[in-house]
Amino acid sequence: MAASAFKYTAINEAGERVRGRLQGSSEDNVYEQLSRMGNTPLKISECSSGGSVFTQKKITKQEIAALTREMSVLVEANIPIARGLFSIAEHEKNRLLKDMILDIASMIESGSRITESFGKYQHVFGEVYIETLKAAEKSGKLGVVMTHLSDMLERNIETAQQVRRALAYPIIVMCFVALALGVITIFVVPKFATIFETNGVELPLMTRLIRAIGISVKGYWWAYGSGVLAAVLGLRAAWKNERGRYRLEVILHKLPYIGNMFTAVTTARFSRVMSIGLESGIDVIESLMVAGMSTGRPVFIKECEMMCDQMRVGSSLEEVINKSHGLPSFARRLFGAGKDSAELARSGNIIARHYDRLSDHLAKNINTIVEPMMTIAMACIVLIVALSVFLPMWQMIKINK
Repeated sequence: MAASAFKYTAINEAGERVRGRLQGSSEDNVYEQLSRMGNTPLKISECSSGGSVFTQKKITKQEIAALTREMSVLVEANIPIARGLFSIAEHEKNRLLKDMILDIASMIESGSRITESFGKYQHVFGEVYIETLKAAEKSGKLGVVMTHLSDMLERNIETAQQVRRALAYPIIVMCFVALALGVITIFVVPKFATIFETNGVELPLMTRLIRAIGISVKGYWWAYGSGVLAAVLGLRAAWKNERGRYRLEVILHKLPYIGNMFTAVTTARFSRVMSIGLESGIDVIESLMVAGMSTGRPVFIKECEMMCDQMRVGSSLEEVINKSHGLPSFARRLFGAGKDSAELARSGNIIARHYDRLSDHLAKNINTIVEPMMTIAMACIVLIVALSVFLPMWQMIKINK
């Protein structure tokens, strides 16, 4: 039976009246959950399915990272995962997140596996999260893996914030420059071109081209706007599609700076999960597969699948790692030098720390790469527009002389 949301009023262990929501298959099920939490139920009623969409709060990445951190602390304290989740949900203010936590806790308490319970909400946690949890469940080191997961999520959030901060200034400048160039191209240059033609000046090719672009944009702005919107939506749809994302990642990996960031982040994630799997007693092939899946990069996942297939037919890890295109040479050398699982696990930890530092460095310094490129591009555009006005002006001055 599908779980539903129930509102309740109860008396907690301190004798205080508390209110909240719980997921359950029936009122009796919710009553049992409250009793196990140490509460005395007073009133239980099913929530209505309706509600304003404006009151719905999304579950953010920051909340997922905080939840993972709390879970790692609870597991390290030897508190049962279901009871810990009930405790976390009791103090959660985001209703959607609270209902999700309670549903996961109920599934675990009823006998479901941890990965099965969390996997129901893969659209919230992401494939990387679920695949890493699979490694944790197989190894039995849930606390250690949860700590690594929370570190990884917090690092990803910090990196994304660094990139956004670095790109904020260039994007603002580019928007204002684009606005100014649009006004010049659409309104100023065509009027100047008309004045030059009435004075018998033959317009240079550059001026005629800029005027044609301005007239075209002014007359068919709706077509240009639709084209830009279609391109943005198309890229977004391609990123969500498995085949489209694979092709986009192939292109992104070939870009000089962006490709290095992708490689650093992917290598760090792969190495860390590979190390966790090996330390937990999982065999090399399975650790390699789970580590590849945990990166969330279709290009690299396909490469890991090929490496696993080669190892199943007799190839060694050193042989397949050395043929990898997704791992940098430093990572290939360290993994190739490992003779047993213990050495490979240590190598994985060293590689992960190194590429975590590298990815942080690249994210912090992205502004130093973007700004010069933006300045050069804007200077070239401004020069072209300026010449389209000044070249015929100089010719008109010569004619008047």
